[in-house]
Amino acid sequence: MEPMLLSQVAQAVEGNLTGPDRNVLGVSIDSRSLQPGQLFVAIKGPKFDGHDFLMAARRNGAEAALVSAHNSTDKHGTDEFPLITVPDTAAALQKLAGFYRQKFSLKMTAVTGSNGKTTTKEMTARVLSQKYRVLKNQGNLNNQYGIPLSLFNVEAEHQAAVMELGMSGFGEIASLCRMVLPELGIITNAGEGHTEFLKDIRNVVRAKAELLEELPASGTALINYDDGNLKTHSGKTKARVLGFSIESGSDYRADDIELTEQGIKFTVKGVRFHLPVLGRHNVYNALAAAAAGEVWGVDLRSAALVLADFHPAAMRLEMIEAGSFKILSDCYNANPQSMQAALAVLKSLPAKRKVAVLGDMKELGAIAPDRHRQVGRLAADAASLVLTAGPLAAEIYQGAKEQGGEARHFEDTSSLCQSLPGLLLPGDLILVKASRSMHFEEALEAIKRI
Repeated sequence: MEPMLLSQVAQAVEGNLTGPDRNVLGVSIDSRSLQPGQLFVAIKGPKFDGHDFLMAARRNGAEAALVSAHNSTDKHGTDEFPLITVPDTAAALQKLAGFYRQKFSLKMTAVTGSNGKTTTKEMTARVLSQKYRVLKNQGNLNNQYGIPLSLFNVEAEHQAAVMELGMSGFGEIASLCRMVLPELGIITNAGEGHTEFLKDIRNVVRAKAELLEELPASGTALINYDDGNLKTHSGKTKARVLGFSIESGSDYRADDIELTEQGIKFTVKGVRFHLPVLGRHNVYNALAAAAAGEVWGVDLRSAALVLADFHPAAMRLEMIEAGSFKILSDCYNANPQSMQAALAVLKSLPAKRKVAVLGDMKELGAIAPDRHRQVGRLAADAASLVLTAGPLAAEIYQGAKEQGGEARHFEDTSSLCQSLPGLLLPGDLILVKASRSMHFEEALEAIKRI
């Protein structure tokens, strides 16, 4: 972060500064990871209150703190530790991030979607790095806290940025866009994740499409044209619309697709791409990244060159060899569409025996039992043995049994891990996938120990 005076911070967030004016060198909401010279923003959450950690932040070198006027501890700064008071620190954090973002002229790309947004963000940043100094948000810091903290990492040297935007309800993407100010927006797809909060797929599409509505008339929207729900919302943007696809006609259509153990190959606009990643779904991610590159002036041949050695982030359909086992580690998260994609990859790969180790898919609401049972039927078709864990995954087990598959169910991840040594055989190809809260990385480690 470029240095900023506390008086500038106070003006940006419409807060009251008490104590001396001085520069801050960054922003933190976690007193444990705070670096000396940073501004500590005390966020009140459902399980913690940042105001309880003001002294810890000060001990760790915080230059000042942004606090709520309603907190019961400190409301007035001192010469040693200035304070800025505001009605709502979470809202102030976003205001400050928006203010800071506007200091820089950036080629800004925003990526959202139910599946593939992190991989698409990583691919897009890699493509743009051929021509620009690029900032991207780390991991999946993509919410109302992660996006502001990511924006504070912008420095004068950056020429372009790629921000992944997450959401769980209406208005969230729009709010993030008003901080990020994207000129290019990518929507990878709209699936059934978050239906617990948004009730049905139509509402998921509406929430994702807020990105289209926030783009300026001078901007560009990149939409997956094979997702009919998204295509119908393309009229909601003032920006130019470009499509990418495998099945439908579009501006960036993949042809001559090959899916192998070594990765994916496809041709777009006469340029051949070869990426060492698995699955047809990654063709969409690579298409979006290549198209984004062209929008920002990186030609397709350069994109193909730099994506040729792209590797996915950990736990995102990552092939791991552990002793005599091959493991498809895809346990970062799960929803019906990503489960289907992962099982399709498992089915397509050769192996002595295939095992699907699957857990709960969260945030599906009323459709959860049906979607878990559907996954079970697909799993029985893709694998010789289906192992499930978690209360929702009991329906995966039932679906697999209905399909005539061999299956075992466990109450939780811990009991599954204890039983794995007696169920797996040398040479097995094993898919490990569940929602993040199931902590299926524990199953991954259990397999590695066998």
